[in-house]
Amino acid sequence: MSQIFIPDARDFPAITDLLIVGGGVIGAATAFYAARAGLQTLVVEKRAALGELTTSASLAAFRAQFAEPENIALMKESIEVFENFCALTGVDIGIRQQGYLFVTTAPDGWEKSRARVEQQKSFGLEDIELLTGDEARARFSFLASAVTAATFRQRDGWLAAHELTYGYARASGARVFLETPVTAWRIEAGRVTGAVTPRGEIRAAHSVIAAGPFSGILAHRAGVVLPLANVRRQQVTLRAHPRIPRDAPMVVDADTGAHWRPEGAGAVLAWSRPEPPGEPLEYVPTDWDFPARVLDGVARVAPFWNEITPRLARADLARVAGQYTEAPDANPLIGATAVEGLWLNTAYGGHGVMMSAAGARLFVDVLLGKRVENPFPVNRDFAHGERMVL
Repeated sequence: MSQIFIPDARDFPAITDLLIVGGGVIGAATAFYAARAGLQTLVVEKRAALGELTTSASLAAFRAQFAEPENIALMKESIEVFENFCALTGVDIGIRQQGYLFVTTAPDGWEKSRARVEQQKSFGLEDIELLTGDEARARFSFLASAVTAATFRQRDGWLAAHELTYGYARASGARVFLETPVTAWRIEAGRVTGAVTPRGEIRAAHSVIAAGPFSGILAHRAGVVLPLANVRRQQVTLRAHPRIPRDAPMVVDADTGAHWRPEGAGAVLAWSRPEPPGEPLEYVPTDWDFPARVLDGVARVAPFWNEITPRLARADLARVAGQYTEAPDANPLIGATAVEGLWLNTAYGGHGVMMSAAGARLFVDVLLGKRVENPFPVNRDFAHGERMVL
C-alpha cells in the first residue's frame, strides 16, 4: 500500500525512478500504472490531500460516445478498468452505469444522429443505440415533446472521483508527499534529474508533469512552453428532490451542451458555456447567477426542471468551479518534452477522470519505450513543447 503523508527532513533527499508532479486523478493513475510496470514511484502534491483541485470539481462521469476513434478506444479501455476497479484495487468507486443520453431538437436531428452513430460503430462502438424522438420519450418519459432524436449507451455513467483517486494511489504502493510543491527543477547537463521543493530535493530518473492548470507553469520552469489554455467550468449540485428521476442517465442537450445527471436523491447540473481562458487558479470562483442559467438550460429538453426551479432556495444548491486545461486540438499531452528527463501527462480538457486509466497506461508505455500507435496524431508536436531561449 502507498504511504500518503507530509514528509519531513528524514525523507530527503528522496530518490525514485519516476517523480509525478500533481496529485489529482491523473497523477494517481500514473502512479498506479508505473508501479504495475515495476517503477519506483513518488508523487508530490502541493495541497494537503489528493484530488483537491480539478478532480474535486469534476462531474466524475465517463462515456465512450466520442467522435474520434482514438478517444473511443481509450474510453472503452478506461471503462473496462472502472468496471473491474474493485477487483484490481479492493476499492469500491461507486460506479453507476445508468448511461449517457444525448438528445437533440433539431429538425434534422435524426439524420445527423444516425450519421454520427454509424461512424461511431465503424470505430468499434457497437453498443450505442439510435432512438427516434418517440422511442426516446418511451424510454425516458421526462423528455420534451420537441426532442427529435437521441443516442444512448448503457455502459456510460459516473463514479466517485475521490475514491477513484485514492484507490489508484493506495493500490500503487507509491510514496505520496503532501504539502510538497515543486519550486524548481534539478537540471544537469541539460537534463531534468529531479525537483526542488521547500522540504528538500528529489532525484529522479524521469519526472512527469500531471498538474492540470499548473502544468504550463511547471513546464516553463524547465524552459518548455506549452500551448495550453485554462478555461473555467462551473457546476451546481441540487439536494434531494422527489421530482428528479433517480434512475435517469446523464442527459446532454446536444444542441446547447447543458447537461445533468442524478446524484443520490438530487442531481448535478453543468453547462460548458464559452469563456475566455485565464491564469491557473488555486480557488476558482463561481457566478451567483449560474444556477438559474443552468436550470433554464437543462429544462429545454427535460421540462420537469421548470416545476422544480420556482420552489428552490439558496440552501438547496451548492456551486463549485474548476478549470479545464486544453491543448489546441483538445487532446491530452502525453509523452516527452524537448528537455530530456521531463515528461507530460496533462491537458485532458475536462476528461481526466474518465480517461485516467487509459491515459496513464499509455503514458507508462511511452515512457518505457513500448511500441504504441500514437492515439492523438495531431498532438505529436505539442507533446514535445517548444524550447525557450534562456
